[in-house]
Amino acid sequence: MTARRLLYVVDDEAIIRASIVSLVQAHGNYDCREFATGDAFLAGIDALEPGCVVLDLQLDGTGGAGVMSRLAERPGDFRTIVVTGFSDLPTAIATFRAGVVEFLHKPYEIRPLLDAIERGFHLLEHGSEPPALVAAAKERLARLSAEEADILARLIQGETNEQIGRALRRDSRAVQLLRARMLAALDAPSLLAAVRLTALGGWL
Repeated sequence: MTARRLLYVVDDEAIIRASIVSLVQAHGNYDCREFATGDAFLAGIDALEPGCVVLDLQLDGTGGAGVMSRLAERPGDFRTIVVTGFSDLPTAIATFRAGVVEFLHKPYEIRPLLDAIERGFHLLEHGSEPPALVAAAKERLARLSAEEADILARLIQGETNEQIGRALRRDSRAVQLLRARMLAALDAPSLLAAVRLTALGGWL
């Protein structure tokens, strides 16, 4: 990318938009544009230059999911980082399947946001994730045993511990232990972190 990087911040809270703009501009050469609604962003999307979009999911009018759907149609022009204060794991999985770069819960640390933005611009420039990141994700996923991989796949599909237990003929305690063992093998602190790995490694 050129030295000038366009970042579009779509959030209905002015203080959140200002905070994101202030933080990212303190760490890089970003030209930031703010939008208070998804409708305002989409109304001018055809005139916008390529860039990364920091998108809240809870928006009046056209919600974040609607905006994300439009952005997914143009991966060569826009890459999306979702930031939200109200969501669940199925929502996070759905956003990764829609091609978002990252899914962050508010409040979040600045470094993961900056890293996600950097990856977004790398994707715009090269059309793919940084090879070293992909290789590292694949290496961690390869650590899983067949049973651990099956547990992760079932969790991503939305199955509960009880459903998994019935399918595998295991009690709930055994499923919990397998789940913990799977996360430990991935060196992932949470299931969301494991989902990030599957998205980065091309597994999702």
